[in-house]
Amino acid sequence: MGTRRCEAPCPFSAYVRGVRILVAGALAVLAMALGLEQALAGIALRDDARRPAWMRYVPAGLALRVDRLDPALPLPATLRLVLARRALAAGAFDLVAAHVARLPASRDRAELSGALAEQRGDVANAVRFFLEAGALDDVERRVAALADAGRGAEALRLQRAAIAAAEHDPAQAGNVPEAYYQLGLLEQELAYRIPDIGARDEPQERSFAAYRKAVELAPLEIRYLLGAGNEAINVGDLDAALTFFQRARENDPRNAEALAGFGDVAARRGQTAQAKDYLEQARRVNPDSPAVQRLARQIGQSQSGQ
Repeated sequence: MGTRRCEAPCPFSAYVRGVRILVAGALAVLAMALGLEQALAGIALRDDARRPAWMRYVPAGLALRVDRLDPALPLPATLRLVLARRALAAGAFDLVAAHVARLPASRDRAELSGALAEQRGDVANAVRFFLEAGALDDVERRVAALADAGRGAEALRLQRAAIAAAEHDPAQAGNVPEAYYQLGLLEQELAYRIPDIGARDEPQERSFAAYRKAVELAPLEIRYLLGAGNEAINVGDLDAALTFFQRARENDPRNAEALAGFGDVAARRGQTAQAKDYLEQARRVNPDSPAVQRLARQIGQSQSGQ
């Protein structure tokens, strides 16, 4: 027996068509109520956690067509931004570029241009656009994300490019010391990730150089002095470490990290009694300081090994 075919439209097919008509009608009403721009932007943002409940009724095909709206259309800037960001997340870089080219000059356009350049491997232009968008903050966030993802070489390249760009931009002059300090932190962190301790010398020397540059540009900043002092210990320059810790202490006589730094140097020189004295001074200031706790462990280990 053959399969029975409906001579007239099947009830289910008619039902589906009816639902589609209702959805289309509802969307049309929504577009009129909210404005076409807001409705289309809402569809483009359908994956956002804050999306309105009506978005789940948008057919997938319609949503895809909204994402792929021709950039040549006279779209409002806010909608174009939404579509460009969606395209960037989807890896449709040519579509992003087409939208960005039609956006007016703004921070949003500069940020998108920077993100697009970064995705295409154009570090120099990525940094240029990020700086145009504001300050070094955008670059620092991206550097941190790259480092956390295990892409240390890329993070270093981006940070160094940011410094080079900022040094030639008078508007960024106040941010350059912090950029060098962040470079020191990054080099130091990546050095610690190298399993072979003997292979850490080169990145630690680079870290020390970055900290010294930060201190040179901002000689009263205690964070920079402490960073330079601790990294001086790592590279074996204990005299330089004492100099940096002393300068930090002059700016803040009760700085626990500086006191712990003195103790660290004393412990490495075998001056255990002096190291203990600095430890007690530091504990009275801030017993919860990681530097103080690290010194306590160091002294304990040296005594247990005797």
